[in-house]
Amino acid sequence: MLRRLSIVLLAAILFLPCMGQEKGGPVVEVRGTLIDIRQAERWSGAYPQCKGFRFGNSLPDFLVGKRYAVSLKEYVGPREMRADSPCKITIALCGAEPDRALWHETEDFFINESRYVVYTADYNCPGEWMALPPSGDGAPSAMLFADSLRVADTEPVPGTVIARVKDLRKSHITNPGIVILPDGNYLAACSGVSAERTATFFRSADKGRSWERISYGHYPINFYSLFVHDGDVYMLGTRIPEGDIIICRSEDGGRTWSFPEDDSSPGFLFKGRFHSAPVPVVRHGGRIWKAMETNAKDEPRRCFVISAPEGSDLMEASNWKMSRQLSYSEDWPTVGGDRFRQWIEGNVVVMPDGDMVNLLRVDEHKAGRTAAVVHIDSPSRLSFNPEKDIIEMPGGGKKFTVRYDTVSGRYWSIVSAVSDKYKGMTHEGIYSNGIHCGLLRNRLVLISSEDVRHWREETVLIESDDPFFDGFQYVDWQFDGDDMAAVIRLAMEEERGLPQRQHDANFLVFLHIPEFRSGNYDTIHINTLQ
Repeated sequence: MLRRLSIVLLAAILFLPCMGQEKGGPVVEVRGTLIDIRQAERWSGAYPQCKGFRFGNSLPDFLVGKRYAVSLKEYVGPREMRADSPCKITIALCGAEPDRALWHETEDFFINESRYVVYTADYNCPGEWMALPPSGDGAPSAMLFADSLRVADTEPVPGTVIARVKDLRKSHITNPGIVILPDGNYLAACSGVSAERTATFFRSADKGRSWERISYGHYPINFYSLFVHDGDVYMLGTRIPEGDIIICRSEDGGRTWSFPEDDSSPGFLFKGRFHSAPVPVVRHGGRIWKAMETNAKDEPRRCFVISAPEGSDLMEASNWKMSRQLSYSEDWPTVGGDRFRQWIEGNVVVMPDGDMVNLLRVDEHKAGRTAAVVHIDSPSRLSFNPEKDIIEMPGGGKKFTVRYDTVSGRYWSIVSAVSDKYKGMTHEGIYSNGIHCGLLRNRLVLISSEDVRHWREETVLIESDDPFFDGFQYVDWQFDGDDMAAVIRLAMEEERGLPQRQHDANFLVFLHIPEFRSGNYDTIHINTLQ
């Protein structure tokens, strides 16, 4: 009778002690579908995106602390392996028996109520792929353990990688922003490259084909927008962790920045807890404008705008004015009929008639196509009519950047637009009931509008068949002649494994969109699940 243990079953375990080598072993590559690389510890999660399935005290001592390759619980796991030197392979299979001419049975160990039989084999063909025996039908994912491990044949990252997180799943990229400097070079920024989550800056002198890191931000700023004013670069956001609104200036193209050290320093604008994103800073009516929201704990977010005269010292708090703050109602209608959960990450937009609005993303989980048009009546006054000002917008449920193009006479944006074909996809983990539209981010679409209220999809830029781990989101971009220069907070598989989920980006990526008005861009297709 099998012992009852306190953790969830594991399907197959493969261990590669090397022959005649120091600890660290051979470099082992694996390939398969949705392969992650993790570290085995007692009571750590055994599978990606499966919170309830953990190793327990039955994990053998020789596997504790080992890195291992695994897939989603119900997937096959690693199908093939290769190493750069000979080694002995040890596997444990559940519900299946491998070829006894190659695999030699050793001993049993148990996890939960499933019985695992341990086998070994010699790997004697360095550099060549070797097939791994699968577990039985319906058994959980196989695992492969090694000291040096990486995933092979991952899908190429679309665009040009500017940066990636230092430690996968311990941090994720946020605040992707881009601005074109007066000399024509591109300046990009993001947070999350390091665990400190401060801003890091990158510069490109060749239109985004290559990038140089010009400074690690040791500046605790969040939700910042980059913009150029009178030849200098500014970033306008909130101070970490307090949430006060601050502005920083760089006089050397983003290499060094002024930063308000305390509440009385130049650049400290408003005290409180506030929220925003890398959204446009707009010049109109002789003033500079940005949309923001409140961010008080356990309180619904209220939207507002801040503005200052164009000719004023932007580092001086007395030059800035904050509008009244507008609350939303959860009872307001949405495109999908779901609850109006919040409005955030607004864009200041100048309408065709010269009026100004704050176009906000609306969180609702059924359609992902709702946005809100708040009227900016003056620097101090906003207004909103829920019967007229809630609109349908592809990708309106996720952060977007909207800008007006004088050549086409249209407003443009790059959005994480939802496709119905991904709504029903599930797996045996956190998405057992499917993924709500707020987290469907595997389809990046260029959209345009003549009036801000009626939008059409122009072309699909990137699409992946994997909504669980792939996310193309929080795009910030600029016009550059007939082209667009964009930066993307991007999540997808890599040689180190999988991100935590599609929301938690492991890359900052630059995407060049040539002749965007023509609509002739070839979609980048990513086929991870095939």
